[in-house]
Amino acid sequence: MFSIFYKKIFEEKWPSELGGVLLALLNTLLFLHSGPIAATNAVIADWGRWIYNVALLNLQSPVYFLQTSRYFPQSIMYIGLMLGVFLSALLAKQFSIKRDKTGGYIQGFIGGALMGIGSFLAGACILGGLFSDIMGLSLSGFVMMAGLLAGAYIGGIFVMWQINRQAEKLFNPDHCEVKTASKDYIVKKDYRGIQPKIAITVALLLLAIISIDKLTGTGFPSAALLSGILFGIIFQRSAFCFVAAFREIFLTGTTRMMRSLIISLLIGAAGFSIIMAAGLRPTEVYIFHTSGRLLLGSVIFGFGMTITGG
Repeated sequence: MFSIFYKKIFEEKWPSELGGVLLALLNTLLFLHSGPIAATNAVIADWGRWIYNVALLNLQSPVYFLQTSRYFPQSIMYIGLMLGVFLSALLAKQFSIKRDKTGGYIQGFIGGALMGIGSFLAGACILGGLFSDIMGLSLSGFVMMAGLLAGAYIGGIFVMWQINRQAEKLFNPDHCEVKTASKDYIVKKDYRGIQPKIAITVALLLLAIISIDKLTGTGFPSAALLSGILFGIIFQRSAFCFVAAFREIFLTGTTRMMRSLIISLLIGAAGFSIIMAAGLRPTEVYIFHTSGRLLLGSVIFGFGMTITGG
């Protein structure tokens, strides 16, 4: 019985629609508690300043830096998100390190750089600028969505050109080659069996740290960490992907992920509206200005995320 339950929850993929619903509910609870998931660009900029100081031999510990930064809770939330994805992958026995060709790394770097440039131009990333802004019924979120669609369309054209180019090489006799067995084909030891044990150990360690913090009252943002972990688990289990929502419309013509995103946004918008109508949060708390710079940044971000593939 336990093995069936474990397989259903931790190994089998959740429907993307369920992922969207859970993400919306979690973000609504966060909005009520302190504030919804916000843009990562401010957090990244803060970390960039710390790295810059370290480069200048101003050796400031990351722990001290985090505690003095006003983006401390957001940093902890995104660390938690990465931890959640890691733990979920371990529990599903799916964690592995995959290699790519040199061209893939270069394209990933360029795409990531474009996403960084786009997010700083827009003043927001896809999590805060699209997901939370639309839930808060801010016009900026809808403008960003339009820009992301345009960027994903341009990126889709580029990716389709790459696919067609690879297909031409594949069917060109001049590019055919026969590969002989090499060390790459050696069967490696399977470590998947111990992955859940590692996940449980890490989870217990995190629980101990949070418990000690609550007993000593150090002010550590435990809620942000736990929220981030839950976000990561939902993302990994449901394979909910903002990039796929925009990219697949133009690459494969499938709309399931976009449908899941829209369901999530509708539930979140309803939740945010109820909270604001009840006077539990100010009505203007998550309304931001919009501009041509936001639209341009969103287009660049959309192109970058599409060619990066994530």
